[in-house]
Amino acid sequence: MEFDPYLYIAFAAGFLVGRLVRWRSPWVGRATLATVVALVALLGASLDAVAPFALLAAIPLAVLLVGLVLGLTAAAFLALARARPEPERPTPAPPAGGRWPTSLILLGALLVGFGVGRIVPVPAGAAIPWVLYVLLALVGFDVHLELAALSGVWRPITAAVVGAVAAALLFSAVGAAALGPALASTLAFGFYSLAGPLVAARAGAVLGLLAFLTNFLREDLTMLLSPYVGRRLRGAGLAALGGATSMDTTLYFVTRYGEADAASLALANGLVLTIAASLLLPAVLALPL
Repeated sequence: MEFDPYLYIAFAAGFLVGRLVRWRSPWVGRATLATVVALVALLGASLDAVAPFALLAAIPLAVLLVGLVLGLTAAAFLALARARPEPERPTPAPPAGGRWPTSLILLGALLVGFGVGRIVPVPAGAAIPWVLYVLLALVGFDVHLELAALSGVWRPITAAVVGAVAAALLFSAVGAAALGPALASTLAFGFYSLAGPLVAARAGAVLGLLAFLTNFLREDLTMLLSPYVGRRLRGAGLAALGGATSMDTTLYFVTRYGEADAASLALANGLVLTIAASLLLPAVLALPL
């Protein structure tokens, strides 16, 4: 994900229209899901510039690292939730699904986008911001904001940081990568457009690709896993998994599979982690680790 102020403008516009228009229709949810599918397909197509052999070599390591990040982040969040429990709230009912699970639809979109991007030129880089604007406007239209939810934003932020640091330490301990690039990869919190170029410039193209894929997959796996872990982690836990992307691409999943009123918390979590990634990555890569 990239920091783009127009994302906030799109969300604010959708939110304002949603407050003025009282009616709701099933088309909002369907249009939102269709937009997410288009976005995931474009993300898959954006990998067309990566050499196939380099991609195949980096994928297993990236899957291992992002698995550590998500698993340890979820564990840290659940530990915090047990230590400092929130007031009981109704358990969200699972959203009504269609014939195909959402996660399979998104996985298919990712693979189709990647395949099409290999065959024909797809202007994914130019199209992704516009699809994000539509997504954020639709989410804003149908979202419920509660300022009281911001009191708990420390939980997803803390869990995201603890999970990132612990994952980098374990990844480095098994000899998969040096600690510096590993930390830079995990502390990007999903900010792949920042992590990839920065790590590549400081540690080489191979580690730069690893950083890119780790954060790229963090975004996509958060989308794919949300229908299954949302009832356990709730909105705050899904925001922690999404990291910096909880303010844009994974916001829909936080509010749909976590809690509808978790948007304020997810936006604040994403903004704080985006700023943190921008400050931490150059500092970490400058250290002799």
